[in-house]
Amino acid sequence: MLRSSYTIRSEEQASMLLFDSIGWEQAETPAYSFNGQNRTERSCVIFQYTLSGEGRIEIDGVVHPLTKGKAFLVTVPSIHRYYYPEEGTEPWEFIWLNVRGPLAISLWNQLIAHGGPIIELPQESVPMDLLWSMFKDIQVDEERDLHFLTGKTFQWILSMEKYLKKPNLLTTYIKNDKLHAAIQFMKNDLHNNNLSLDDVAAHVGISKHHLCRLFQKNINLSPFEYLRRRRIELAASMLKTTDQTIYQIAVDTGFDNASYFGKVFRSYFGVSPSTYREQDLEFLSKHVFFEN
Repeated sequence: MLRSSYTIRSEEQASMLLFDSIGWEQAETPAYSFNGQNRTERSCVIFQYTLSGEGRIEIDGVVHPLTKGKAFLVTVPSIHRYYYPEEGTEPWEFIWLNVRGPLAISLWNQLIAHGGPIIELPQESVPMDLLWSMFKDIQVDEERDLHFLTGKTFQWILSMEKYLKKPNLLTTYIKNDKLHAAIQFMKNDLHNNNLSLDDVAAHVGISKHHLCRLFQKNINLSPFEYLRRRRIELAASMLKTTDQTIYQIAVDTGFDNASYFGKVFRSYFGVSPSTYREQDLEFLSKHVFFEN
């Protein structure tokens, strides 16, 4: 097989989870750099595994080396940047998988919550065998059936779940019931700019201090930061998928005013909401195919 990358697209853009693209590539210069705040893709997730050499990923201000056998899991948009380091001395070779849809984001977030955003996998593991099998299906066997590839993507996710030795993610999104209830309550009330930590804690029947500990232990975020991220993610999606004014989007996602919303949005994405809305979508791969 040869290094390359492939995207499969169809009219079915609103599915809960769809295979999007896969690639086997290498980077050799610092020009290879992707910022999760500035990318124009929405509702997608990425898995990238280092085959040789070394890359880096910065997540929430912490830089992690990506040496052979290490992989990262990220959602887009989110606060991260992966890149070829300026001091690099050899090519960074990797294979990656991109998946779209709200279910993909939910499952990725749970894999991250259970195993962290950086994981180690043997090249001879079941998840890696399945990933290479998908790549072969497209490059060698010229597979273009999006539903077939999406089925193999589900199989890959389940293999990752088994590798991490965690409960079934398709039926148990979050192991802790109190945390799950708190997250669902917050997601259902993103528009409420008066939502407080006391409100969330009271809803699930625990103290706010216990609630903070649950979030830090399982998600490594404070409840406030988690809520703000979900609001910004929703706002980013609305900017791309609706014609609502920026003011209305700000209000609908729990911000007091458009000015504050713009300030927070820029801190995550590096651009204003209006600039983000005007950006064109970009493909991740070299070859884009539309399903037959």
